[in-house]
Amino acid sequence: MQNQEREALKKEWNEKGEKYAKAVNDMVAFAEAHGWDAYKGEEPVDERAHLGEAVFELLKEANERGETAKFRADFPPSNIIFEGCKDETGNAGEKDKIGDKLGNVDQICPLGGENVLFIVSQSEPEGWHKMLYLLEGDRVIGVAKGVIAVGKSKRNEIYALLRRGEIELVKGYDGKGGGEPIAKFSHDVELTYDEAEILPFNDGSKVLLSCHDGIFLISQSGAKLIHPIYEDGQLCKDDDGNAALYIDMANATLSNDNALIVAGEQDGDHILMDSEGERLGDIGAQSSYPHFCLFSADDTQLITNSCHFYNGVTIGVDRALLKRGAQIYRDRDFTLVDDEMRVYAGVATQDFYILGDAYGYIRVVGKDGRKIWRHYLGGTIKSMAISEDGGVLFVGTYGGRLHKLRLGAGQDSHTIGNGNHKEEFRLIAYEDKIYRW
Repeated sequence: MQNQEREALKKEWNEKGEKYAKAVNDMVAFAEAHGWDAYKGEEPVDERAHLGEAVFELLKEANERGETAKFRADFPPSNIIFEGCKDETGNAGEKDKIGDKLGNVDQICPLGGENVLFIVSQSEPEGWHKMLYLLEGDRVIGVAKGVIAVGKSKRNEIYALLRRGEIELVKGYDGKGGGEPIAKFSHDVELTYDEAEILPFNDGSKVLLSCHDGIFLISQSGAKLIHPIYEDGQLCKDDDGNAALYIDMANATLSNDNALIVAGEQDGDHILMDSEGERLGDIGAQSSYPHFCLFSADDTQLITNSCHFYNGVTIGVDRALLKRGAQIYRDRDFTLVDDEMRVYAGVATQDFYILGDAYGYIRVVGKDGRKIWRHYLGGTIKSMAISEDGGVLFVGTYGGRLHKLRLGAGQDSHTIGNGNHKEEFRLIAYEDKIYRW
């Protein structure tokens, strides 16, 4: 591309990008102050779809030349390059659109400092292909194929790596082979791995695994299904009498002290269990389907989210109420934390929750439901991790992007949101490569 063409592209990209961000921010601010019913304007439209292919080609060239910082300064990032690739007449661009070749950033696992592990899933004709990466400062390093999920204990720096039929536990894992091997657990359960998530216990004795085949405790003793278990104590059976189970929206968490397990899936409520998976009680869905759960950083509150389409309700329950025989259904038993989000991922800090929703927003809420800030990234949020000092947030999406946000560092004129955060860069998982923007 000639310099003159590039400058014209840059000018149009920036002018329309700033105009779109301002229009969205103004609209949302008005709706928050007066209610959405009071807003009579048209919904803002990002008018840069026809620029997508050209900007993406420049992005790839900048990565090849090591000029990503300059490219980002010239072309502040936007997801519009993945959403249509239309030309000036409104017709679709390339046959295989850019967005069709993006992966998912399935899990992000914090290491020391500002380093993280993350897993990218790519859909292929023969199934899902997964790759474990290490983000070390600015560098992205491919660590291993065949790692399906990665998780970190709430305390004690225990990491779990899930492979087919095997789970490896390492204390102080650094993503490059360092750390103290703790254990390897083999199991003979046939699992559907495309949405598997894993969380090791603080003492390295077992792991909590959630996937389409159920929610399990896995240890040296094997795999124990803990949810769903039906009222008669039996597993679901197929027509031939064989065990058969497939669940959607599997989600589970541990309290930070590992004394409590909470698990849910599309059919039913969130279930409260002890550390061995024995049922203690129920937390009722306040929307249609249980979708997410998380304990506060100090373990004094549990939040559960249930969803309906792209919206949802999140409630907070005091830890003191979570005991054998707990039945949390009535308004007086919980605090309404949020009544908008379908939550896909979240982290708890000392003061609040950072939650990612189906619409691509990160929203921060207090234990009492106080709304603190919002920041828009786009797509659907898939995974999240925060640095030990609480200053850097990493967010992964179903759209193949990993965002590094420095919290409170100041936002630019292209930012949609009111959190005052600086996105230092984003990684894009496209085909078999990772591009930096």
